[in-house]
Amino acid sequence: MKLLSRLLKYAKPYIVLFILAIAIVLSLTFVTLLPPQIVRTTINNYITNNSLPLDQRFKGIFKMAIYYLLSTSAIFVLEYFSIFLTTYIGGKIVYDIRNDLFKHVLRLPMSFFDRHPSGQITTRIANDTQNVMDFFTSVITSIVNDVFLLSGVIIMMLRVSSSLFVNISFVFPVLIIAMLLFRYFDLKAYKAVRSNISRVNAYLAEHIAGMPVVKLFNAEEYESKGFDRVNKDLYKSRIQQMYVFAIFRPTVSTLYRLAIAAIVWMGANYIANKTLNFGDLYAFVAYLELFMRPLEDLSEKYDVIQNTIASAEKIFTLMDESEEHFGDEEGKSKIEKGEIEFRNVWFRYTEERWILKDINLHFKPGELIAIVGETGAGKTSIMNLINGMYRPERGKILIDNVELEKYNIHELRKQVSAVPQDVVLFTGTLLDNVRLFHEEIDEEAVKEALKKVYVWDLIERLPNGLYTKIIERGKGISAGERQLIALARSILFDAKVFILDEATSNIDVQTEERIQKAVRELSRNKTVIMIAHRLATVVNADRIIVVHNGQIVEEGTHFSLMRKKGIYYKLYEIQFAK
Repeated sequence: MKLLSRLLKYAKPYIVLFILAIAIVLSLTFVTLLPPQIVRTTINNYITNNSLPLDQRFKGIFKMAIYYLLSTSAIFVLEYFSIFLTTYIGGKIVYDIRNDLFKHVLRLPMSFFDRHPSGQITTRIANDTQNVMDFFTSVITSIVNDVFLLSGVIIMMLRVSSSLFVNISFVFPVLIIAMLLFRYFDLKAYKAVRSNISRVNAYLAEHIAGMPVVKLFNAEEYESKGFDRVNKDLYKSRIQQMYVFAIFRPTVSTLYRLAIAAIVWMGANYIANKTLNFGDLYAFVAYLELFMRPLEDLSEKYDVIQNTIASAEKIFTLMDESEEHFGDEEGKSKIEKGEIEFRNVWFRYTEERWILKDINLHFKPGELIAIVGETGAGKTSIMNLINGMYRPERGKILIDNVELEKYNIHELRKQVSAVPQDVVLFTGTLLDNVRLFHEEIDEEAVKEALKKVYVWDLIERLPNGLYTKIIERGKGISAGERQLIALARSILFDAKVFILDEATSNIDVQTEERIQKAVRELSRNKTVIMIAHRLATVVNADRIIVVHNGQIVEEGTHFSLMRKKGIYYKLYEIQFAK
């Protein structure tokens, strides 16, 4: 009920439309009860009434046919408006939920994305919200319709023949028991289905993104078997769900046929004894059919409700995830110089292992600084702490002698640029990717930024220049070009701090030379930090910091560190050993 209550809050802005939809549904319920009554009157008063002249009987039948046509036309019109209105309301509500959910996801900390695969998040925003739409479009008004239709049918059946109604009442408790059992097993089946859909989506998102690796190592057969496992689990849960329906639907149909047989048998006796007319028997059978329709509909709607509850639980679990703490949103927003200091910083991603231990560092503008160390030493974690993606558990990080938490982290990140090893470009044009869809930035400013990183000549050679189309993640653009574009993006937004994380590890010599030249010029008045594994790229750095097992073990220039013959010397020897 709490989940449904939270869902219904999204319906508040559309309450007037909901009232209108319910009014239409109530009118539809009333009109739906008319056709059997019209046919009953036609049979009793005109078709079987031999006391009337033939012409009057035909006139009466024609009049009743007009009434029947009008009532069925009214049903058509009311059903159309009911479906149109509820679909519109459902679409608007799900639009609002998806917007809120995605905005919330954008404000989640990076630690959340470390724990949850992207396919799972996609399922929440795309698939689960669609299930919620089914609830608003088909359940709320339909339940009102079904409840009132059931009540109306019972009243009409009692009016036609209360004794015949009592005689077939044995069907109703059996139906109720069948529906209760259906509810129990259906809930279990739906939870399994939703869970397995999420697993399939997560598997697809992860392994399609990793398709180059799959093909490189000829792992297609392994991937096929892996997908077969998760797909088989989904198939089994779907089959289990089908079993529930396969038992419930024939049960309802069998009960309906038993009830019809009982009505025909007893009705024939009543007609023979002249306590019931043939038109009354027809109307009773017609109303019984109407009675079964909302019962089946309610069972299906219960199915949708369970689906909605399962999806809503996942949606609101995601919505209840704690948002990232953005520091003091009313605090300092501008980095003046770009001087960074780590004071006794400790950091870990999980409880099991400290990544950084008692780190003390000082970075200042006008100096090209390199951070080196073996894989897993903690180099990238330093970058993630500077731009506020993660927060230290102990110690302080200061920028321009102001604690990181006293900054507006949103504004801070605009001025701390990180160029990772694998730069992500978005679908759009090169121009869009440099200015990140900020259309107020003119094309000339973008060109200037690209010239400053020595990539404009490469862009000019492309057939469409800045308007070259980029497909998913920048496929078709080389790794070096993507890094230069990311660097140009940082210059365009006037970043004060530049961090290059293994930015020259997988690129050709010419592109590396362009990046090195751009970085050297940037370091004249900006704070530039190069995180590197290849030591050849940091030989000319003003200062090299060596990280080992999460600690700062050495610091100095290339030549001073080589003279020490410590860890840096060993790393250099390993890389350049012949």
